[in-house]
Amino acid sequence: MQKAELQAKAWDLKLRGLSDRAAAAELGVSHTTIQNWTREAAEALVAPKVDEWRQVQLERLGQARQAVLDVLERAHVTISHGHIVRDGEPFVDFDEDTGEPVAKIAPGRGEPILDDEPVLKAVDRLVKIEERMARLMGLDAPQKVDATVDATVTEAPPELADMIRQARERNAATRAEFPKAALNRSEPDSQGNAGSD
Repeated sequence: MQKAELQAKAWDLKLRGLSDRAAAAELGVSHTTIQNWTREAAEALVAPKVDEWRQVQLERLGQARQAVLDVLERAHVTISHGHIVRDGEPFVDFDEDTGEPVAKIAPGRGEPILDDEPVLKAVDRLVKIEERMARLMGLDAPQKVDATVDATVTEAPPELADMIRQARERNAATRAEFPKAALNRSEPDSQGNAGSD
C-alpha cells in the first residue's frame, strides 16, 4: 500500500474507535506513526474550517459591537409610569378623582432627565464583545500560573506496599538467576550459536 492509502486507512481505523496501537498493528507501522498521521489529517481537515469559523464569528461580533455603539450614541430619557421624567419646577395639583395633592411638572416644561442605565448596560456588553474578539484574534497574553504542590505520604496503602514488595522480590530473583545463566553458557560454535553444559 502507498503511504496515502495507509494514512487514509489509519484515519478510518481511528474513526472506528481503534486505539493507536491496534491501528498500528493492523497496518504494520508504529503507534507514533499512527499518532502523527492522525494529527496531520485532523489539522488538514480542521485548520481551514477553524479560520473560516473564526472569520464568521468576528464578523458577527463586529455587527453586535456596532449595534452597541449605536445604543451608546442615542439619548435615553427616564420614563416613569409611562411618562418622560423632566427636570423643571414642580407644582402641586389635586387629583380629579380623589382630591389628593399630587406633585407635577407642567407638561412640556423642563428638560427630560437622561437615563444612564441603558448606557451602562451597553458599556458592559461592549466590554464582553471586545474581550471575545480579542480571544478569537489571539490578542490576550497567556496567563502565567504558579502552582506549588506540597504532598507528603506518610504511609502507603497496604495493597500498594504489597505490590511493591512483590515486584522487589521478583527483581531480586531475576538478578540472582542472571549470573548463573551467564556462567552456564559455553563458547559459541562455528555458526555463532552458544550452547549450554
